[in-house]
Amino acid sequence: MEQIVAEFCELVQIDSGSGREGAIAGVVEGKLRALGFTVERDKAGERFGGETGNIIAKLPGEGRPILLSAHLDRVQPGLGIKPVVKDGRIFSGGDTILAADDVAGIVAILVGFRQAKLSREKLPPLEVVCTVSEEGGLLGSRYLDYERLASSIGFVLDAAKPVGTIINQAPTQFKFDVAVIGRAAHAAGAPEEGISAIQVAAKAVAELPFGRVDGATTANIGKFKGETATNIVCDRVEIQGEIRSLDKNRAEELLREFSQTFTQVAASFGAEVELDSYQTYQGFKLDEEGETVLRAKRALAQIGRTPTIEFSMGGSDANNFNRHGIAAVNLGVGYQGSHSTRESIAIDELVAATRLVCQLILNA
Repeated sequence: MEQIVAEFCELVQIDSGSGREGAIAGVVEGKLRALGFTVERDKAGERFGGETGNIIAKLPGEGRPILLSAHLDRVQPGLGIKPVVKDGRIFSGGDTILAADDVAGIVAILVGFRQAKLSREKLPPLEVVCTVSEEGGLLGSRYLDYERLASSIGFVLDAAKPVGTIINQAPTQFKFDVAVIGRAAHAAGAPEEGISAIQVAAKAVAELPFGRVDGATTANIGKFKGETATNIVCDRVEIQGEIRSLDKNRAEELLREFSQTFTQVAASFGAEVELDSYQTYQGFKLDEEGETVLRAKRALAQIGRTPTIEFSMGGSDANNFNRHGIAAVNLGVGYQGSHSTRESIAIDELVAATRLVCQLILNA
């Protein structure tokens, strides 16, 4: 247990961020090579301006290969992390995140493999993928060189849930950018000559569904920006938002509704609208009786954890793996309070995550 905690604390103290994973990638690559893996990096980082690509590590063996994956980056504030071990938990110092998301997944894979290797001389073929810029929009797995992989099933260690949770369903996400274009005028001298883009945009946004639209769909606007002096009728507002749904058709339907609302409201004021939308990731749903889920259930039962099948409204690298034909689930690794300075992980959960990976390997 002490060695697991020590390795976790070692890795969280290596500065990392989306697109800036070079330092931690070098350390993790070295650890995988020391375990006997053949390690290479793809060129994913070059596709989006990152400093390194994804780590792809392979170990030959007998039988069908399985994929194990975690991501190397973290959200900010994630520099200068000083982990604190207290009362069976690991915390950050309070002024940064802890980066258990997703160092816990990396440690689970490294330690789980070591445990499996001690238990059995011959292991199945393994493929370990440590992705970059997951927090930046799943960019590493989006641009991963899938031709280098042979696995048809996979396990992503990256869910902010207790060990025992199996995420078998996740949404499709669309993002959109809107520009509302009005007409500038002096706000006091001739306001009737202007068309306030702020007024137009505000009326359109007020008519849109927000938050939890239904049990499988959410919508949000995260940016609303219009900048002019107070004596000028604002002629341009920029808006950014997202829609996500477990039903891709519903997400597309809602996106069309958003577009129509902006267009119709703008037309009623004599304003114009420019709208651009794009799919950031595609949803997936794996059968609860399918091979990947059944393997996860079996391994969890063997380590004394009760399997819980859940859907998630968040995306993970599992979305992109499934899109490329690898039936992957996202597994709970036990951290809490992710993406905040309150992030922590119970040592018992971290240990359980390593045992889960070990059992997944041995069962394969």
